[in-house]
Order: sequence, then structure tokens, then C-alpha cells
Amino acid sequence: MLPEPIPKRIEALTQVVDKLLEQEPVLYRNAKPSSFPDVGGVYVISSSAGEFVRAGKTGQGYATLRDRLYRNHLMGNQGGNLRAQLVGSGQCRDMDDAKSWVRENCSVRFLEIIDSTERANIEHFILAVLKPRFCDDNKSMKGSPDGSSCK
Repeated sequence: MLPEPIPKRIEALTQVVDKLLEQEPVLYRNAKPSSFPDVGGVYVISSSAGEFVRAGKTGQGYATLRDRLYRNHLMGNQGGNLRAQLVGSGQCRDMDDAKSWVRENCSVRFLEIIDSTERANIEHFILAVLKPRFCDDNKSMKGSPDGSSCK
């Protein structure tokens, strides 16, 4: 039998995931920097087919949801962002195709979480439970079930 605190922690994290998934999605089609808050948090990016494409957290320090969701995943060229992962997986030909695919096919839900330790714990739980296609280490966690691509 598990010690009492473990089931309580699992239940608390489950409630956070439920709350995250209940958030109104922001469509990348309409996104601009002001669509996202300038605070830390956790997020899940979904495709129009319902696949969890990417999930994660903002980093420590000055990293914000605006930075991570708009400047990195949609506009950035870093190797670990969603666009680079779509290109690296062969789903998109190049970064411009990936940006178009994200704009046309993805939405994001997020929660503001100020404490960086809490964000890290929630991120690990979200990754374990939702199993998004891509994770932070630039590796695909699983293949795309719908075979959709940028082409």
C-alpha cells in the first residue's frame, strides 16, 4: 500500500491536468504575443485532430508563457521548439512550412504557475499522462496517428 501523501499528490496533479484541459484554447491561427501572459506556467499544444503535439513548462527566471508559446514554438528557430521538431520528424519540409502547419492546425491551453518547482512537477506529470508527440529533448515520443503533414 502506498503512503498516504502519494495518492494525495497524484490526485492534486490530476486536478491540475483537468484544469489545464478545461481552459479555452488559443488558436495559433489568431495568436499574437499578447495572446499569452508574461508569466511562467505550463501548457499543452494540440492539433486539430485532437493529438497532443507538445507539452511543457516555462523555464526558470524570466521565461514566460509568451516567450515559450509565441516567440519559441511559433516564431523561433531553436532546435527544441515545435517547428524544429516538426521539420526534424519529416512532417514538415522546412521551418516556414512548420510555422504554417502550426498556425493552421494547432491550439494551445495553458495555466499560469508562478513557482518553478511546482511547474517542473506538473510538467513531468503532464508528459507522463498526456504523452505528447514531442518532448523537450527534441525527440518524438510517438508517431503521428493521423499522418498529417505540412505538405
